[in-house]
Amino acid sequence: MFAAEGFKTASIEIAEPTAIYQRLRQGGMMYTTEDLIAYFTQDDLLIKRFQPCLIVSEFRFTALQLAKKYGIPSVGMTDATCHPNFVSDRTVPDPFAKTLAAPLWLLDFISQRTRLGEVINRQTIQKISISLREASIAYGLEPLPTFFDYASQGDICLLCDLPDLVPIEPLRPGDLYTGALLWERPEPLPHELFRLDPNKKTIYVSLGTQESLPTDFLKSYVEKLLERDLQAIVSRGKRSFEMPVESKNLFVFDFVNDSKLLPNINLMVYPGGAMTTYQALSCGVPLIALPAHANQHFYAEAIARNKLGYFFRPSRLNIDKLVRITLSLLEDSEIHASIKAFQKKLVSFDARETILSRTEALLNGAFPT
Repeated sequence: MFAAEGFKTASIEIAEPTAIYQRLRQGGMMYTTEDLIAYFTQDDLLIKRFQPCLIVSEFRFTALQLAKKYGIPSVGMTDATCHPNFVSDRTVPDPFAKTLAAPLWLLDFISQRTRLGEVINRQTIQKISISLREASIAYGLEPLPTFFDYASQGDICLLCDLPDLVPIEPLRPGDLYTGALLWERPEPLPHELFRLDPNKKTIYVSLGTQESLPTDFLKSYVEKLLERDLQAIVSRGKRSFEMPVESKNLFVFDFVNDSKLLPNINLMVYPGGAMTTYQALSCGVPLIALPAHANQHFYAEAIARNKLGYFFRPSRLNIDKLVRITLSLLEDSEIHASIKAFQKKLVSFDARETILSRTEALLNGAFPT
C-alpha cells in the first residue's frame, strides 16, 4: 500500500503467525520475550538509520517505547479493547477458562458476582504482561505496568473503534477515536455466486485466517441450514479442511472479498474480529460471533450488548441452538432496527481532520504529551 503511494519502504520481520495464534487460543501473550527483544533490536536499528521526526505504529509496542526513549513524537494505533480504561462485561473468554481449569459457568459467576473475580482478572493481566516487561528490562528500558499500557502507547493513541460500540471512560488527553476502519478490495466475487437465488436468505460463514476457530461444528450447522432451504457461503480463510457437503445452495471458497460480498447476505457467522465486525455492520448485516480468543470475545460481548447480534463461546456451542438463533436473527425486527441506527452513527463519524490537526500540532511541539 505504501510503496504504491510512492513511499520508500523497509522490511521488518515478525514472529511466526501460527505460533502467535496458538498462544492466543491458549490464553497467553502473543509474543515471547525473545520475540520482543528481536523487535526492539530491529526497530532500534531502523530508528538510528532513518532518524524519523514521527513514528506511527499499529500494535508494534517496541517502536512506541523506543520513540519515548529517543524523544521522538509518536502516534500509536490500537483497539479500544486494549486501552487501560476498557471495562468488559466480565464474561470469561474461552482461552482463559482453559488456563484456569474451571467450567465457564463457574468462572462467569466468580467474575461477575464476587471479589475473587477481580483477583483472577488482575492475575490474568499480569500473566499476559510478563514477556513485555521482561523484554523492556532486558533492553534497558523501564517496564510498563501491564499489557494495556504497552498496547495504548503514543503521544497520540488512536482507538480504531466507534465509541458507541466500545466506550472508554475516561479518555486520556492523547486518546482519539478514529471511527470504524472500513476497506474496499478490488477482487471480484466468484462467478459461482451469480447463481445465488435472491428470493432465498443467505448465511455467510467466515472462519477467519487465524486458525483459531475450530471447524468441527461446520458440517452439522451447514446441513441444517440447507434443510431449511437457506443458502450458505463458506469462506475457509485459506485454511485446510474438508467440507463433505454438496448442494446447489452451498458455496465454498478459500477466500471471498467481504467488501463486495457483505451487501448481498442476510447474516454472518464469524470469529468476531474487529475489522470484520465493522465491515458487516456498515452493510447492515446481523452477526453471530464465535470468539476464539480474548479480543474477539470482547467484541462479541459488545455485539450482544448493543443488540447487533448474538454470540456463543465455542466450547459451549450447541448446534441446535445456533440454528435456532440463526433463524431468529433473520427475522428479528429489533435487531435490524438496532443495526440500522448503528449504521447511521458509523457513517456519520469522521475524525480524519481532527487526527491530522493533532498530529501536525504534535510535530510542531504544540500538542500536550
